[in-house]
Amino acid sequence: SVFAIFTEGFFFNFIIDWKLIYLIILSNYVLLIKYYKLKLNNYFIYLIIALFIHAIVVNLFIGITPNFMLAQLIGISIMGIYYYNFVRFFPKEEIINLYVKIALYVAVIGYVLYFLKFHPFAHHENENRLMSIFKEPAHYVVVILPACYYFLKTKKYIQFFIIFGTLVLSNSSLGYVGCALIFIIPNLSLKRIGYFMAIIPIILGLFYYVYTEYEFLKLRVDDTYETLNSVNSGKFKEETNLSSYAILSNMYVAKENVKDHPLGSGIGSHLYIHNTIYSKEMRAPEYLKKQNLDKSNDTDANSMFTRIVSEMGIIGILVVFIFIYKASDSFKLKNNSLYFAQGVFIYVLLKLFRDGHYFPPEFYLFFWLMIFEIRDFKNLPNKSLKC
Repeated sequence: SVFAIFTEGFFFNFIIDWKLIYLIILSNYVLLIKYYKLKLNNYFIYLIIALFIHAIVVNLFIGITPNFMLAQLIGISIMGIYYYNFVRFFPKEEIINLYVKIALYVAVIGYVLYFLKFHPFAHHENENRLMSIFKEPAHYVVVILPACYYFLKTKKYIQFFIIFGTLVLSNSSLGYVGCALIFIIPNLSLKRIGYFMAIIPIILGLFYYVYTEYEFLKLRVDDTYETLNSVNSGKFKEETNLSSYAILSNMYVAKENVKDHPLGSGIGSHLYIHNTIYSKEMRAPEYLKKQNLDKSNDTDANSMFTRIVSEMGIIGILVVFIFIYKASDSFKLKNNSLYFAQGVFIYVLLKLFRDGHYFPPEFYLFFWLMIFEIRDFKNLPNKSLKC
């Protein structure tokens, strides 16, 4: 079950993609049902029901067929219920220790494949970036990052630097953001945020001076502004690269969808509204049209936050911020050693920034481990929140 979260590269295609994780999860469901009593988490079931009702209502209003919603809810239910029972049945410390050990092995394999320039699982050919046994560097980064953070906080520095080096060699913007967050997030405080807010006017003043005095920077800023403005207009410059286009085009669709449907269009609907409604209003770069890449990441919106905003509207925005606030307890609890939960918190921030798939296996393993770890720590005597 722990190894399963590292197996996205293990699959073959026969009509559809047949993945190793399907075999692992389905066979283990049989074991769970046969030898244990399968249990459901009430709050998780309430969430599934709420998503179902929301989707039914808004889908009828907009005219979206229910297959988009059902596919997502079935996937979420299967993965969420399985990993809830798995984490409930086995000691959390044992699961975490096994995860970080496998993560270390996967990182070492990553070095070997990288220096051999051999990437048998890579999604794109001729791409020499470190991704180990994953299909993309960004996927490798998010799965491995909690282990990197855990080794740092438990002062296992050799293991930490082994994994940290792979994040750097992944040449992934998500990996670089993750590297920064593992040092920044634990050291944030209201006082430090206050200091930062106080110097913002100075930073803005200096930026304005440099912007007006130095032509090369002015050109770069203006060009960036025109590219970002595509989120408002839906019109993209011909030189817009694929990565920027994937992010900005899906942000444009989400923005337009929320304007038209403030409560969202229902879980799983971003693909439908992207291709059926809003892509017709966009002007993609011609070179992307010729390569049939003008609808890049339409299935997952390229970002969990963008997809949630598109499909859940203002309700989704509120849920995201409430979840972040509650998950931040892993940092606010006094004298705690919830290092894995803290690593998962950073993982969630990265997921919101990139990759909008609702049921990657690691998400539910990480999610339930974090929930159980925070809950159990709160139930210990003499534990309280910092003032």
